Amino acid sequence: MKKELPIMIFHKDNQEYYGGDQDWFPDEWARRAGCASVCAADMACFYEHKLDISYLDFLELMTKMFKLNTPGIMGFPYFYKFAKNFKKYMKYIGLDVEPVYQKITESPEQGVHFVKTAIDQGHPIGMLILTHEAQILEEETWHWMCITGYEETASDTSIIFSSCGERVCVGASTLFNKSHKNIVKLVTFD
Repeated sequence: MKKELPIMIFHKDNQEYYGGDQDWFPDEWARRAGCASVCAADMACFYEHKLDISYLDFLELMTKMFKLNTPGIMGFPYFYKFAKNFKKYMKYIGLDVEPVYQKITESPEQGVHFVKTAIDQGHPIGMLILTHEAQILEEETWHWMCITGYEETASDTSIIFSSCGERVCVGASTLFNKSHKNIVKLVTFD
């Protein structure tokens, strides 16, 4: 079974983007450390039903989110602060949401359950990977991404997410593999 929430598709410079890309920021620091802002903007568009948002309007939203989630020298690894700021923005635009957290994933099954529950209820998920031992996730560490779906197969469940404007699929057995080296945090909003 496959379930994938809709997300903005942008066409820019003869390329298709699945959600936003921090490389669009005009500021160099934002391009390097603005992933939390992009994740928040991806999620906000979903909750605001603005999946047809223009590139320029989305860039403006990314900039607003950057002001809420301004990274420090170590980026923005602040899980609870991200949720607090997102809730604050949603309240500002007239939507009441409550964060639902999974700070520690004890098993792939627990991770899949969290993802499936949120996606089946129609909620995207903010995912922060601080560290991970899997080579396939080497470029996704110390990074915020937006989970938009899952696909179940006989052998595994693939988790679908947006990262730097790309649609990425990674097996849950890899993503949520229990190891002290794998720090994956999830937050969704009801």
